[in-house]
Amino acid sequence: MKRIFTVAAVGSALAFGAAGAFYAGIAYASDPRLDQAVDNCNKAIALLEAATNEGARKNDFHGHRREAIKEIKDGIAEIEKAKTFDDKSPPPPASGSGKPWTPPPKK
Repeated sequence: MKRIFTVAAVGSALAFGAAGAFYAGIAYASDPRLDQAVDNCNKAIALLEAATNEGARKNDFHGHRREAIKEIKDGIAEIEKAKTFDDKSPPPPASGSGKPWTPPPKK
């Protein structure tokens, strides 16, 4: 019976520790709009790949589609770099003026 309680206690401690680490990581996570930008870029790539060039001999749009897909993939790589940088840097202090607070003069 004692072993069951020990295992339960250790499991609970691990669960709470993992949850705490997860929530601490959220405090410095990158802007969720960066994830949305990556999703939109992936949608754009899918749309470009699905596009057809009716009436042309080839469906390559004279190489412009291939170049656009390459540029979007490069953009995704830059967004990922921005997310990594944002995750590493703590947020700036929340002061409005950027000057240190000083107490008002005594009367």
